[in-house]
Amino acid sequence: MGWRHWQVGVEYDGAQHYTDPAQRAKDIDRLAILESLGWQVIRVSASLLYRRPQIVLGRIRSALSDRGVRFDT
Repeated sequence: MGWRHWQVGVEYDGAQHYTDPAQRAKDIDRLAILESLGWQVIRVSASLLYRRPQIVLGRIRSALSDRGVRFDT
């Protein structure tokens, strides 16, 4: 999931990220490519999404704000 215009993305680290070394290596490579292109990527896990969703939303909001998005309060 992401916002192309602002180059902010959210990447979900699923079970394979933790159990499959090949998948983990692909994830690391993809993240490096995105960052080299100027993207800011927020990584999340199931635990973070379900137990602390406000943290995830805060990180997304902060990243978008840093890129110039203005939110109505």
